[in-house]
Parts: sequence; C-alpha cells; structure tokens
Amino acid sequence: MWVVLLALFCAVRGQQLVLKELHTLHQWTNLSLGDDLAKGNRFLPVDVDIEYGDEGRHRTFLTIPRLGMATPFTLATVAAEHNELVENPRLEPYPSAEWHVPPNNCSGITSAIRTYIDECWRLWVVDSGQVNSLQLCPPQILTFDLVKDELVQRHPLPPSAYIPSVSIFTALVVDLAESGTPNRCVGGRAYIADAWGYGLIVFDSLSGRSWRIEHESMKPSPLLGLGRSSNSQAGIFTVSLSPSEAEERFLYFHTLNAFNEVRVSLALINNETFWKSTNASRMASRDGFHSLGTRGIQCESEVMDQSGNLYCSLISLGAVVKWEESVGNYTADDLRVVAYNPHKIKFVTGLKINRNSKGEEELWALSSQPKLFVGGDLPENEVKFQIIGCRTADLLANTPCTVGAAATTPTNV
Repeated sequence: MWVVLLALFCAVRGQQLVLKELHTLHQWTNLSLGDDLAKGNRFLPVDVDIEYGDEGRHRTFLTIPRLGMATPFTLATVAAEHNELVENPRLEPYPSAEWHVPPNNCSGITSAIRTYIDECWRLWVVDSGQVNSLQLCPPQILTFDLVKDELVQRHPLPPSAYIPSVSIFTALVVDLAESGTPNRCVGGRAYIADAWGYGLIVFDSLSGRSWRIEHESMKPSPLLGLGRSSNSQAGIFTVSLSPSEAEERFLYFHTLNAFNEVRVSLALINNETFWKSTNASRMASRDGFHSLGTRGIQCESEVMDQSGNLYCSLISLGAVVKWEESVGNYTADDLRVVAYNPHKIKFVTGLKINRNSKGEEELWALSSQPKLFVGGDLPENEVKFQIIGCRTADLLANTPCTVGAAATTPTNV
C-alpha cells in the first residue's frame, strides 16, 4: 500500500525517483553504552545534533531516553577518537557520567529526549524526567555552554506545563530572534511538542517562565481510520519556525497521523498573557490556527531552513520532501522530493539543520529500523541506527551530497 501511495504522490508531482546518495556519518549494528550490567537492554536513540567548531572540528550528540534503570547514561556524544569511525563508534556520557547516576537524581539528567544547538554554541536539552513512563522527576530544560561544557541554565517545568507519565516530547526548536537585546546570545525561546499530552510548551529563558498551549489541531486526526495504534494516538509531533529574518513569522506543526500542516502566528504563540487567560484556545481558533492544506500522505519529523524550505520525512517511504514557505499553497503538487533512499531513510525520529564551519546549512537525520520501536528483533549484523546528512544546497540543486564533517564525498549506498 505504501509503495502505491508513494507512486501516486510522485505521479502528482511528475517526479522521477532517483536514489540519492546521503552521507553516513555513523551507524550502529550494536549500540552499546559500555556497561556490562546493561547487556541485553534495549537502547533506542531518538534525537541527533551536530556541533561544528573551528577548522571543521565536530561533535555528534545523541539522546537515548531511559527505558529502564540499567541505562547508564541518556545524553551521549561520540567519543572524539571515534569521530571518523562509521561503524559502531563508542559513545560517552555528556557532560559527564556524574550527571546521569542515579536516574532518579533530579539535579542530574533523568532521561534526555530532545536537543537543539543554537548559533551561540549552546546545547538545549529536554529531559522528560521519566523512566519507562514512570515520572521520577519533573521534566526540565537544560542549557549547556558547548565551549566550556558547563550548565548555564536549568528550568524545571511547572506542574501546569505537562501531564505526569503522559507527556512525551517529540520536537524542540529554539529561537533567538527576539532574545536579549543587543546580545542575541542572552536568552532565547524554546518550543516543545508534547505529542501524547496534545500540547505545545513555550519557555522564555530570559524571563525564566514557561507556559502551555493546547488547541484542537494538536490532537490526533479522527479522519484517517488508522485504528488505535500508538501512531494514531500521537498528537502534535513537530515544531518548526519561519526564518528569523522573515517579516511575518509563523510556527508550523502537524500531528503524526494527519495529512495536513498547521501554522499559527509566532507573535500569538509568544503572548504569554493571552495563553494564561480563560478560553484562550477557543479565542485563538477564530483567526489564529490555519490548516494550510493536505499533502495527501503522512510525514514524521520536519525542520525549516533559513531560506524558508520546510523538509519532512515521509513515514516508511524512504523519502524527504520539501515545501517552500513563500508558495503559500500546501498540496502534493507544491511538494518536491529532494532525497529518496529507502536503504537509509527509515524511521526518522530526529531531523535537524546545523551550520558547518563554513556557515553552510546541512540536513541531518537519525534514521532507525522501525521494528525496534515495537519490540522487534533484527539480525545481529544489520544496521539498526544511522546518522545521515547532506548540505541543503546539494539537496535543492540535486548534486552529490557533501557535509563538513567529512573530507571526501560520501560513500555509495
């Protein structure tokens, strides 16, 4: 059925699918966290970020939410000596092992789930506070200085911002456009999707306050008839923002099981007073939330670049599509496949745009075998997780993929 849907989708666009060679930075056939006590446990990374430093130096970050108490650490980096190793590089805890033990130490990191690296060399981390749906600590937002690898801010979410043991955070984006003036690197706003709590959390780091937004469009779509699978019950799954230089800016999102894309004015989202008023959601429905149209197919993770291109990975179809914000219309005819590679694009739980040392934007994805998320097993030598990337300029021009983290053109699929 999915093959037929993809064929119909591309027929509408009049596109011929050609295999895109994406750069594989790292891949794991066996994800080990280096603890003998944890052998036999299931480790499922869900988010990725690439930090570029001087002279092409880079670091790779992964979140590995705790599914059990035996998980030794939950926010990881690829060990520096394994930066050039593609197959099964060693992971180490960030910022140190002391931050991760014990897992119910609320002054440390209980279960990192989402990250975002801003332009000021800060790593923002969402810690769910959960272990296997048990809410051990309040969720929190941590901000680390990546130059010194030190914590610069901690914000535990207030009880009104989340639902204990229910809230699952599936996306994080940070905006510095309206942060502390004249220094953009003071403050910033974080926007967090709560897929199973059906809400959006906004955190203003300059004021140290956060608030929750709920709206009907953040709930699962009742139209698809997908049964009661976990996917069909997921609400708002993504968050992306208009470019920082845009005259009028919007926040975009969609639910996991929906075919449509929703946008809302960023100025409305940022109005803390409005969202703390009675009947805010009902009042916002009149002219705040707009469904742009339907793509006719599901997509999962999404991200927007600074040119206003919105990228989204199609669920189980091995493709990434692109939509231009300036187009306005949002239909299958307005989408373009920029990467097709079913060998590498599997279940994308993390999709990011990072700038390399030359200032070029790169699209990075954490792609996993879907079976692993429903308890399935795979052959020992089969790739379970991989980090794949490409410069956005290469995707848009349909030229061979290059990335700043590699000195050579990527290897063939």
